[in-house]
Amino acid sequence: MLREIIQYTLKLLSTAILAKYKPKVVAITGSAGKTSAKEAVYLVLCQKFPGKVRRSQENLNTEIGLPLAIIGGENAKRNATLWLKNFLKALQLVLFKDKNYPGALVLEMAADRPGDIDYLTSFVHPDAAVITAIGEMPSHLEFFLERDEYVSEKANILKNLKPRGAAILNYDDLSVRELRHRVPTDRTLLYYGFQKGAEVEVTDFSYNVPESPEDIEKAGMEFSVSVRTWDDSDSADFKIKESLGLPVVYAAAAGIAVGRIFGVSLGDAAKALLKFKPPPHRLALLKGIKGAIIIDDSYNSSPLAAAAALEVLLKFKKNRRVAVLGSMRELGVNTEAAHRQLGQEAAKAAQVVFLIGEETVFAREELEKKRFVLGQNLFLFPTAFDAAKAVENFLQSGDVVLIKGSRGVKLEAVVEEIIAK
Repeated sequence: MLREIIQYTLKLLSTAILAKYKPKVVAITGSAGKTSAKEAVYLVLCQKFPGKVRRSQENLNTEIGLPLAIIGGENAKRNATLWLKNFLKALQLVLFKDKNYPGALVLEMAADRPGDIDYLTSFVHPDAAVITAIGEMPSHLEFFLERDEYVSEKANILKNLKPRGAAILNYDDLSVRELRHRVPTDRTLLYYGFQKGAEVEVTDFSYNVPESPEDIEKAGMEFSVSVRTWDDSDSADFKIKESLGLPVVYAAAAGIAVGRIFGVSLGDAAKALLKFKPPPHRLALLKGIKGAIIIDDSYNSSPLAAAAALEVLLKFKKNRRVAVLGSMRELGVNTEAAHRQLGQEAAKAAQVVFLIGEETVFAREELEKKRFVLGQNLFLFPTAFDAAKAVENFLQSGDVVLIKGSRGVKLEAVVEEIIAK
């Protein structure tokens, strides 16, 4: 009962704040890539609204968290003092004029259960809505009757776009592309991606892959972006420093597309994205012990995200490639199929694989079909804490170690064990 009261009060207060200050709102959802897209959009919009952009922090993307992001509050959890502070801050924003309130908000929207995004967009009406990626076997599926219901819930972010608002969709993800039919009439539709047909098209993409920890600062990606829209066309070259992976490029493309809607030039977007840093535990390149390179992607996992991470690992042609893979959670009926796919992709990308969590039994079976041998180049552990020391002892100079798994597996324990202190 108390939670319902807090939720309703936060909705009323954040609705009043939005009505009073009228910030531009960019809402972002998807099964993967939301947080990186949020960071890229934030950087690009800072070119348009310098010092006046706020993005939601951490996991403030739910019916409780999203209003807190609008208020500028903190995740109080069970802390009564912090809740009082949040409500007082919200009341102050409603009753008095704050000249420093952001001119633009970049907000994640999560969909863990049916009705989540429908509820959030009932009071947050975006000026621009971004859908990043869904994939064939999305995460958070366990509370949905079927995949189509999940996709439909994600599409609800488009339902309450403001008049003259914009839908920004990933053209390369077929499920997202087909949501064009859910965009309200008289709203702008802008696709981004690598494929022909995207108005914001990525071309000439290449990696700069480090061979040793000392080369991490030189790592990154280069690509060009061509924009073809209703008013004109343009192109520019882009660089992302100290980060690798298609998810980062897709995030940048989403940021460029949002920038286009708000009048940010490609040149200014390119300058902004030079500052892009991956959020913690998301395809972050780190120096490891014994001269190893760590690809820390331990924050969370899904079939789509795991495949992208393994694709990055495969780029390290001159190093021994080690994959530390944890269970992928909240997949519902896709649990077995997704972990079998994980095993197949790991066999192509890695030379040594550590598996953690009971669901990875299916990945083990697929790896053994590819002649991975238990105790030689395939290792199993029930928890990340059990695996951490074993991974440390196994490492050699020049190894590249990908660490990827769902949040509940707590693979950050492995990262902490092998990171260079």
